[in-house]
Amino acid sequence: MPHGNHALPVGSRVLVTGANGYIATQVVEQLLLLGYVVRGTVRASKPWLDEYFHAKYGADAFEPVIVSSFSNRDEIDRALDGVDGIVHAASDVSLNTDPAQVIPWVVRATLDVLELAAQRPAIKRVVLVSSSTALYSIHPLTYAKDTWNDRSVRLAWDPESSGDTKNAEIYSASKTEGERQSYKWMEEHKPQFVLNSVLPAYTFGKVLSPEMFGSTMGYTRGALKGDSRFISAFPQHWFVDVEDIARLCVVGLLDPSVQAERIFGFAENLSGRDIISILQKLRPNNPHITLPAENVIRDRTEVLPRKRAEDLLRRFYGQTGWTSIRDSLEKGIEGWE
Repeated sequence: MPHGNHALPVGSRVLVTGANGYIATQVVEQLLLLGYVVRGTVRASKPWLDEYFHAKYGADAFEPVIVSSFSNRDEIDRALDGVDGIVHAASDVSLNTDPAQVIPWVVRATLDVLELAAQRPAIKRVVLVSSSTALYSIHPLTYAKDTWNDRSVRLAWDPESSGDTKNAEIYSASKTEGERQSYKWMEEHKPQFVLNSVLPAYTFGKVLSPEMFGSTMGYTRGALKGDSRFISAFPQHWFVDVEDIARLCVVGLLDPSVQAERIFGFAENLSGRDIISILQKLRPNNPHITLPAENVIRDRTEVLPRKRAEDLLRRFYGQTGWTSIRDSLEKGIEGWE
């Protein structure tokens, strides 16, 4: 898409929250590549983050700002000073097993960003980085743009629900309610800005700095050293490349035709065994990558809106389609032998 058609002019300042996160760093990178100025929130100073972006784009292109907690409205408000758009990627990833400590906090922090943004007329576009877990349940269903993960919300608050997946249900519920309440707030308050959300599936791909663990990619790299427990735990799941997700966040921010949309980043539906098989092919001489037993019940889940997201990548970036998971994994394990 020509720069002149962007919802925010090139050179505008964009706030990216949680800027040291796996997806957020890629969002910052994509915005800087297009000529935007980025202010990124971090909870504490991250010299490696500043060095990485300043070395590539110049000291004036990326500005770090400390927001010690998204419970602190004053710090959030100061971070919003002079910005034209927001990509809100920060969230609670503590995997706390107490829903009362996680879900209300995520909802309140997200609504605080929206409420404070509404007080600044210059802010025209906001993107919320949600999650596939705001959509997904364990049942093979056809998912539509208005599907929500009510099952995880129910289980998260159920005192009788426990076990190894309790923290995952709470995380899923927090992403579900954070996103859903955001759209409800938009409908009730009708601020001056447009809100879109991006729902990433399980994310692979390039990690920008060796200082970063790389979230889901970091766990996946464990298979190169014989630890495939995390990825093997997925009988079947949707996956996506991290740069595709970052670009979809940019589309949600800059494409004026995208308004009040949930953008679904779901590229390929694979099993953990499929992923490890790809890793074996990428590193055929690595003796530590062990293929788990074939015990996969194939998932027939279909996410209907995913084609819209792929079309947006084609239209805005000229891509032929989703980045293949093989290519994504290859970038994600580069330098890790």
